[in-house]
Amino acid sequence: MAISNITPAAVTVRKAGVEDVDRLCDMLSAAFSTDPVMSWCYPDPDRRRQILPDFFRTIVAATLPHDGIDTVPGGHAGAIWLPPDAELDEEQLAADLVDASGDDAERVVTLMELVDPEHPTDVAHQYLFALGTRPEWQSHGLGSALLRAVLDRCDEHGTPAYLEASSEGNKRLYLRHGFEVRITVQLPDGPPVWCMWRDPRR
Repeated sequence: MAISNITPAAVTVRKAGVEDVDRLCDMLSAAFSTDPVMSWCYPDPDRRRQILPDFFRTIVAATLPHDGIDTVPGGHAGAIWLPPDAELDEEQLAADLVDASGDDAERVVTLMELVDPEHPTDVAHQYLFALGTRPEWQSHGLGSALLRAVLDRCDEHGTPAYLEASSEGNKRLYLRHGFEVRITVQLPDGPPVWCMWRDPRR
């Protein structure tokens, strides 16, 4: 199927397994290589290219056991969800991300200190850790297909969803799928992060 002919309804979304980890981390690194928040965390482009694979591998390793990572044929896009019943060792994950960040660890700590307190803890929800598409495959419906695969279940079961959007383009995508901006966090001398919530549609 040609890229230009893809529609979200035609995309098959499946659960990612251990065999998908390398391709998934490579894809996410490419997808976030120019992301405003990642660029703020890792200002030097060369260091960013070196760090992002380990950054995402750390997240994937922590979340894969909870069966919430989705991908598409070819591995051109993927989404990391944390289901409502997942018990994640957040302190260990944060420590591992800081360790992977090397000289830029202080910026990553600042990001977490500003964003983490806004994450709701009083209502069970699906948490979208990250959603990415290879640059050459963006704007062809893969991200929408990945969102719909989980949000349709959220609507069916009455489950809300939460995420942090790190770019204007991502924010627009999430707004189209029913998310609303709950609060905007401004990074010091950096870009905004939009904390977004979605109530299930009845």
